[in-house]
Amino acid sequence: MPNHQQIIDPLEQLRSLLRTTFIPIPKSGQGTWTDDAAIRRMISQVRAAFDISALPSDPGAISAAVAAFRRSGTAVGFRNLKYACLGASNPDERGCSLIAEEGLREKLFAAADAAGDTRRQIKCFQALLRSYWTFPLYDESTNAVAIRGFRALGTWLECKRRSLDKMTERKPDWMAPLAEHSNLLGADPCGKYGPALLQGDTASFRSALETLAIPTDSWILQEAIYSQMRTASRLRDDNFKAMLDKLLPIVTGKTDMFIPQKLQTRCMALLVSRYSRCAVTTEHMALRDAAVSIIGNPWLCRVAWDSDVVDSMGRPDDRAREMINGWLKRRLIGDFFELLSVEGRSDPRRLDYWLRFESFIEDMWFALGSEAQNCRSEAFKDFQHRARGRLLNLTHTTANNNAFIMRIGEYLAIEFGAKGNAFYLVRWDSIPATLLQNLLSGNERSDVSIHGLKHHNHICRLIHTKNTVPTWEQNFDNTISSLIGRRPEEPARKRD
Repeated sequence: MPNHQQIIDPLEQLRSLLRTTFIPIPKSGQGTWTDDAAIRRMISQVRAAFDISALPSDPGAISAAVAAFRRSGTAVGFRNLKYACLGASNPDERGCSLIAEEGLREKLFAAADAAGDTRRQIKCFQALLRSYWTFPLYDESTNAVAIRGFRALGTWLECKRRSLDKMTERKPDWMAPLAEHSNLLGADPCGKYGPALLQGDTASFRSALETLAIPTDSWILQEAIYSQMRTASRLRDDNFKAMLDKLLPIVTGKTDMFIPQKLQTRCMALLVSRYSRCAVTTEHMALRDAAVSIIGNPWLCRVAWDSDVVDSMGRPDDRAREMINGWLKRRLIGDFFELLSVEGRSDPRRLDYWLRFESFIEDMWFALGSEAQNCRSEAFKDFQHRARGRLLNLTHTTANNNAFIMRIGEYLAIEFGAKGNAFYLVRWDSIPATLLQNLLSGNERSDVSIHGLKHHNHICRLIHTKNTVPTWEQNFDNTISSLIGRRPEEPARKRD
């Protein structure tokens, strides 16, 4: 057991070290820890260095603070208030957030306003700003109520920023660039950067991201993509069209920029609407295919088109929908007669004939024989992608035969790809039940028998006879037009 002297000696050594470490410093010394002004300067420097626009977060503490605020509408202590502000836009298990609920949102804003001194108010402002940057604006699960709360948060932040800016106390360095980029809190957050971004100049936008520590997965980056599209949409027709080759790869996700489905649809709708307002709307294949891929087939997805593609008044943009509708129908008609008919490109007469009826065709289906079903060429793959939802299997026929089925008013018109097959016109209300079910089921690749398509209920059967006067086209026109009550504007061919 150590004796008393062995214990005292180490204690004396410790006292000596403490005395030499904390030797009193004369009060006259400038820049010392006993100088109150120096202390305040040092505190200001530390705050400026660490009061950055990005806050560290503790997910568990944030969730607990948000849950407590949701239950009571208040926060116990400043730490809990700051954490509730940090998690204000985080959805709970029901998909709801504090800012999505007007009552809770207003209580949270009021608590942040009454947080205490300027520093605490800035901390709450900073936390709510972080919630604003991280709001899931383009998530599929984010509804209109949540977006209204998000807009309200932006309005509050801008109002509070102006209020804090008038205070005389020293403020964090990040508040100056926030004032410069206060547009990010408004109704058109990235419109300011659109023209420069469209020309490849990212300096101003990158400065905003870096000085405000905006997360790399923030909606701000996605909104900047839309700002480019909107800037392009304001260009003159020729300039806008020239930009499409640059913009479409972005919208379709063929660049290194991530673009969520919701934003893809928004951008695609903007481009399609703008193109439809051009003086000349020549078919743009890449725009057509991108629109069908992202928004859908306009005659199969009418509800989606009318919801997503709207005009400046918020009404369904019929002109844009019908433009893509017409392009798609013409392309599919071309696909059938070039890829699925025996004569293919060697004899374009049937293609030319049916293109004249494009505006009359309300729906169409393609019944494929076994040869086409098993074809793996790129051209067939492209066709099958465009015709998705309207492909059937044609049975009880030769391998190289295919059928092009059109609904024209109250009639079903049927052309076949293989030679030796007549054209049939059937009244819609007399279609065999099995065939009608297969056409309307929406099931991909349902089987339809050629015997059902050549049903005895037809009201006319026409032959494509060459070298006749009048031509088969004129004969078809005379018969079909008299039945359907409409005639294409372009006349049928008068000679073989």
